[in-house]
Amino acid sequence: MILFLTKTMLIDGSKIRINTYNPRLANAEEHYVRGSIYDASGNQLAYTKVEADGTKTRVYPFGEAYAHITGYSLRSKTCLELVLNEALLSSDRFTDQLEYLFGGEDIRGNNAILTIDGGLQQKAYEMLKDVHGAIVISEPSTGKILALVSTPSYDPNTVSEDWEDLTSRDDSPLYSRALQGQYPPGSTFKIITSLAAYRDGSLRNYEYDCQGEVEIGATTLPCYHSTAHGQQDIYDAFAISCNTYFATLGLKIGGDDLRKTAESLHLNDRIDFVLPQSMSHVTVSDADNEQMIAETAIGQGQNQITPFSMNMIASAIGNGGMLYRPYIVDRIENTEGKTVEKYLPSMYDNAVMKAEEAEYLEGLMDGVIAYGTAYMLNDLPCDVYGKTGTAQIAEGDDTEPHSWFTGYTKVGGKTGIAITVMIENGAESYPALPIVHDLLNYYYTR
Repeated sequence: MILFLTKTMLIDGSKIRINTYNPRLANAEEHYVRGSIYDASGNQLAYTKVEADGTKTRVYPFGEAYAHITGYSLRSKTCLELVLNEALLSSDRFTDQLEYLFGGEDIRGNNAILTIDGGLQQKAYEMLKDVHGAIVISEPSTGKILALVSTPSYDPNTVSEDWEDLTSRDDSPLYSRALQGQYPPGSTFKIITSLAAYRDGSLRNYEYDCQGEVEIGATTLPCYHSTAHGQQDIYDAFAISCNTYFATLGLKIGGDDLRKTAESLHLNDRIDFVLPQSMSHVTVSDADNEQMIAETAIGQGQNQITPFSMNMIASAIGNGGMLYRPYIVDRIENTEGKTVEKYLPSMYDNAVMKAEEAEYLEGLMDGVIAYGTAYMLNDLPCDVYGKTGTAQIAEGDDTEPHSWFTGYTKVGGKTGIAITVMIENGAESYPALPIVHDLLNYYYTR
């Protein structure tokens, strides 16, 4: 009994405190005015409107653009409305308590200020709102999340009225594709394959004569449009995204080392983050057949990776191999603007990769923009390092492949932001690259 009570207080306590079925919080809702949620610039993303008769209505001024961040507090609570439940229904001002006790006035709860860049978030949503996809933008040097967009989205103001439609739609608007969407990463996975080759040592100088396709096991793996690239080293193969090069390189690396490299980048881990997310999976091993190992090496096979995880990898490379813990809440303030709780950058893993490994990958990612598949990013007012990806869907599916980009920027040699864009079925009709271009141009010229 003592052990059970200890577990309840120390381990389960935080979950119980924010649980929407907790009667203490239900009671608090009655005499508190729920605190507001703001972006980093002070724009109100969620607030409580109190009518003359005392009726309280939760309002989300930006609607769909922030729905997968704020969540909602209408039918129940989700996302930050749930995670910050206790903070938004609390006040550290003793005068508030006295006014409630002696005057019957509702207590105004604390406010939450996020790390989100409001202009960037709104721009990202506007560019994505007509398609299915996700955008994650972060600050590698701190771990701050600057934008987190998932589409299709929903209006948190009308969740109750729209509930039946939202829960029956095939496109799952309540689902955060940025955090919970698991996708084949396509050629963005060649970052992991390249790192595995570098760590092997003997494969750093591997060369291959690309004939446009290669037969492995019972399948034929083609390059894009079956283009024969000729003699390739890893720099050229990475820049132009040569599938046959990386498929044969993957066979030399082996399934176990591909998986171990992915795991060193936390791809088979549950990431410590305040909002719910799915875990990325890379399950390949030496026991798999050659076809599976080769397909894994080019980002197909059974790889399932979230945009959020891919952004963390880009952040680690841009930060010289050190990965900061991603966070989206900057601080909690009371109604007078006094900081009640401050969240500071903290190291998630100070050795995701060695500095020399990060420098090596940066050299490969530089070629993608300099003369490779993302050359259209050459004219931006920042240096860009990245990798494109085209992820094929299950065989027999007549939809377009997914379109990926992940990478980061530098200005004057100093790392700026990490950006990951994933568009479902957008490789031909709505590719990721133009979105990346416009977002980076907006961020650096506004």
